[in-house]
Amino acid sequence: MAITYNLILNNKAKEDGTHTILLRVTENRKHQAISTGISVPFKDFNKKADSGKWIRKSNSRFNQLNSELDSKINELKDAKTKLQRNIAVVTSKQIIAEAKQKNTDSFIEYWENILPVVRETKSYNFFKNSVSKLKNLNEFLKGRDLLFTDLNYEFLTRYQAYMIKKGSSINTIYTNLKTIRIYFYRAVKEKRLQVYNPFKDFPLKEEAGHKQRLTKEQIRSLEALEIDSNSTLYHVRNYFLFSYYCAGIRVGDFIQLKWENIEDNKLIYSMDKTSEKQVLELIGKAEEILNLYKPKKVLKKNFIFPLLRNDIEYTDAKFLNSQISSKTALINKYLKKLAIKCGIESNLTFHVSRHSYADILIKSGASIYDLKGLLRHSSTSITERYIASLDNEASNKAHKKAMED
Repeated sequence: MAITYNLILNNKAKEDGTHTILLRVTENRKHQAISTGISVPFKDFNKKADSGKWIRKSNSRFNQLNSELDSKINELKDAKTKLQRNIAVVTSKQIIAEAKQKNTDSFIEYWENILPVVRETKSYNFFKNSVSKLKNLNEFLKGRDLLFTDLNYEFLTRYQAYMIKKGSSINTIYTNLKTIRIYFYRAVKEKRLQVYNPFKDFPLKEEAGHKQRLTKEQIRSLEALEIDSNSTLYHVRNYFLFSYYCAGIRVGDFIQLKWENIEDNKLIYSMDKTSEKQVLELIGKAEEILNLYKPKKVLKKNFIFPLLRNDIEYTDAKFLNSQISSKTALINKYLKKLAIKCGIESNLTFHVSRHSYADILIKSGASIYDLKGLLRHSSTSITERYIASLDNEASNKAHKKAMED
């Protein structure tokens, strides 16, 4: 007996006034229906339409929703094909059970189970961020589970609306949704799930903020500032300038630098944030700072800068992270004092060294590809966003010149 697949609308409306679209499987005039997880206003659905045209054009997402519905029908057809390899007569119940088993695993359970692996293979900050974003998601779900098939455009829209109502910033919403996307893609790849990709039609929006940075003149004023060499202020100035001279090395990587990271006049280290390997030729000013901390007998396993202790084990990621956070707070506290001494009005933090390096490099005529390589961005699009958030000074100069001519 032939098995047919049709889409119908649940007569009972949801709280928001929309109706859930059901996928009905018919065998020998007997029907079984499962939810597609997609809901639309009653007027937007045409049950008599040809395949791929169920959602009317009155719905702004008609193309995306029709594509998603088509994928769900194909999932059932694929399930039937798979079952027929081992079973002579396949029933509608078996098809639905096979499709559910394949595609309705718990996304939350997957995320929770993969966290121990993430802690061992990724940076502690990434792990901590993952735990935080999962907690936010569970707060929204209020104890409910989230299946892979439930993770669709409609769900992402509702979660985004929830975060907006909470007063979350655009970038907070972006990082929460981005983390969900990371784990969704990872699960699809690992588990070979046959599910629709909701992020294909749900672009994540990030707000480009203004990045604080110093000019070359301000860098020179920091270099020239006379400071007692026995003071914390002196060391913090060295730390900031070393980062600037070394392509804006991030504070966590800087604090963990050991003498083994210096080889043949090069700084070689693996970035904690991205695991990218950085190999950078040291310029004279960076070497001068290194020589201030270089002992008579260099032990490669010792830390270069006097921030972490050589007699303590930092194998526990949580402990190391807490130590780095503590040292970062100390450095930033003294950088604010340095800013006052130099008449710098910017909120001076260690990361400003990275912004300053990128800004000055681009203004010197370096290409976006040079900057991408030196900052170790994974793509030029990231570098483009980074540059865009630094400043619009160049655009303003072009505008002023055009108006004056």
